[in-house]
Amino acid sequence: MRDLITTMVARVATTILAVAAGLVSIGSAAFASTGQVAAESATSFGLLGPVGVVAFGVGVVGMVAGVARRRRQELAHSVAGRKDVADRATAARAERVAEARGAASVPAPSRASSAERTDKAPVESSRAA
Repeated sequence: MRDLITTMVARVATTILAVAAGLVSIGSAAFASTGQVAAESATSFGLLGPVGVVAFGVGVVGMVAGVARRRRQELAHSVAGRKDVADRATAARAERVAEARGAASVPAPSRASSAERTDKAPVESSRAA
């Protein structure tokens, strides 16, 4: 999920920067065609200048990152809540099962298998020493 968000943010940022660069280059070419207009408006871009476009792009990228962060937090809270509910349900079920079985159903300790018993005579190996 993190890779998807990172990829999407990178794509959006690249697109915004490409559009900003295009607007700046188109604007400078239009002003360069007439000398008088270029001289008068070269210092006054207003809100539509390169700084405004970059600020807009940074704002959009920040909003996308904020939404992604908020969703990640909500998902973490949701997972933690579900885990807590599942743990409580498991504990309650284990308690009900223990009460239903009672102490009589506790299995007795197992006896050692015939291979493990020590009361028999040791078996000699078939190899000669």
